[in-house]
Amino acid sequence: MRSAVLVLTWNGGAEAIACLQQVRQLDPAPDMVVVVDNDSHDGTPDQIAALFPTFMLIRNSDNLGYSGGMNVGLRALMAQESPPETIVLLNQDTLVDRGWLGAITAPFADPDIGAVGCKIRYPDGTIQHAGLTLDWPLALSRHIGRYEPDRGQYDAPRDVEFVTFAAVALRRQALERIGLFDEGYRPAYFEDVDLCVRLRRAGYRIRYEPRATLVHREATSQRDYLAHSATVHRGRLRFVVKTYPFKAITGVFADAERVFLIQHSHPPECRALRWAYDRTLTELPDILHARRDLDPDFPPDALRTLRALILDLQHALNRSERQRLTMRADDIDRTTDALSFKARDRAV
Repeated sequence: MRSAVLVLTWNGGAEAIACLQQVRQLDPAPDMVVVVDNDSHDGTPDQIAALFPTFMLIRNSDNLGYSGGMNVGLRALMAQESPPETIVLLNQDTLVDRGWLGAITAPFADPDIGAVGCKIRYPDGTIQHAGLTLDWPLALSRHIGRYEPDRGQYDAPRDVEFVTFAAVALRRQALERIGLFDEGYRPAYFEDVDLCVRLRRAGYRIRYEPRATLVHREATSQRDYLAHSATVHRGRLRFVVKTYPFKAITGVFADAERVFLIQHSHPPECRALRWAYDRTLTELPDILHARRDLDPDFPPDALRTLRALILDLQHALNRSERQRLTMRADDIDRTTDALSFKARDRAV
């Protein structure tokens, strides 16, 4: 079974070079390695061209985000005269173990397998990922095993609903059937769970393979907490609106989201959520257009209904923030009054 490794880079520098050096040492080796660079400005693509002349290097003229950048590489591989049966996607901040490729491609002997994920470790050896779950109905993602010491508790292969695409193997024929990444998730987040949903709806299974191991320095390309949180929430909202049943969006999701807003009304999270709601309002027509491929039968007034819902969530967020500020002001007043009383008492 022919395989290809596809690595996406962006201002990766030494980190991207280390990733590719590990890829070059894989045993068995992939039939092809493609590197897609998302318009780096730190010399990364020139370093890659000089150090890895046998790898195909594609230089994008713009940063297309994860989904757009990976789609460029996927299209290039699928257009080959002899395209690979499996395409393995890899982040630039990963270090794969020597036998990783053989382990991650082995499950494709079963024709029902559409995607295979890995056991991923942090640099300190603790587990980062042994499968992925989404909390219903908020669609908050959880890595199974995260921060746990690796004692072999996740060494059994199993079917899962989702895996992270920091490192994932995909069946080419499945992609030809369901399509590539939804680039509306640009720059990143939730495009992987979206693709997993489409694979499972097409009848494919998602497999966790613990013998495929690597180290991942998570989120090194985006270190700003506020920007990261805002982007994650935007992706989460797109995923919910695109894939949930309409009754769930306007019912259990909306109810849970209002509770979530009360619990997470501290300033940074409020700013992130406010930005995510604003972007989702702007992008609603595009999201509903993308949804047609998954659910062609939805209410004719869906756009108006969802706009009203998101506006209501924005108002709920503002109310929650005002209540928090009022409570904080009351606490300050009480503290000030107590200090004043003690000062008067000492003066007497």
